[in-house]
Amino acid sequence: MNLDKQQRDTTEPPPAPRRQRGIPRWVELLVLAATAVGGFFGGQVVVINKDSGGDAKPSAEATVTATVTATSTVTASPSDTTLSGGEPPTDDPSDPSGSPAPGRRTFLADLGVVDGGGEANASPATLLGHSYPKAVRLNCDANGQSAVYNVSGYKTLQASVGIASDSYNAIGSVGSVSVTSASGNQIGRPVETRSSSVTKLSVDISGQDQVKITCVMTKTGSEGNSYFTTALGDAVLIA
Repeated sequence: MNLDKQQRDTTEPPPAPRRQRGIPRWVELLVLAATAVGGFFGGQVVVINKDSGGDAKPSAEATVTATVTATSTVTASPSDTTLSGGEPPTDDPSDPSGSPAPGRRTFLADLGVVDGGGEANASPATLLGHSYPKAVRLNCDANGQSAVYNVSGYKTLQASVGIASDSYNAIGSVGSVSVTSASGNQIGRPVETRSSSVTKLSVDISGQDQVKITCVMTKTGSEGNSYFTTALGDAVLIA
């Protein structure tokens, strides 16, 4: 027996275990890219060590918190009660205790009738083809029909006067419109009202608390017809 060979065979050390092959480079890059995206959105960060045999181990968890602040903007718009010229209205133009600002213009149609409301009303009217959206209509008969208004603080009353185009018994009828004070005294001169013309009314009402507007039919267009409707087109009070 060859003792040298046997001794050599028994003393030779076993071969060293083969080192585990590393993870390919492209796999590492893919994992790193996925890790970055997941970490940004609050996911779990995973790191793979190529020397560890490819085992994936969680190393950290990142959380992203977003804070949103809502801001609202409010735009102020002009008040609906502001006049077209930018002047604010008085507390109540129909209140005799209120004093309108100098130069203020208030339509008579916007005021309440103190007396005679049954024969007077605020309604648009047409005179000789011209429309007056802020007109006051007043019936006229042989006895005269009136309407009383509060005008305290105002100085002038102006209007375009004529028989309304849609009035009963309009053609050929004639009437007279006058303005008197609360004591019954006439203010200014009466003006004529008819369907074939429009007359300008302008009277000084300074110092008056109330005025009465009266229409009297002086001629009927047809026999048997006892009244017609006159209109004060866009009648306005000026302070």
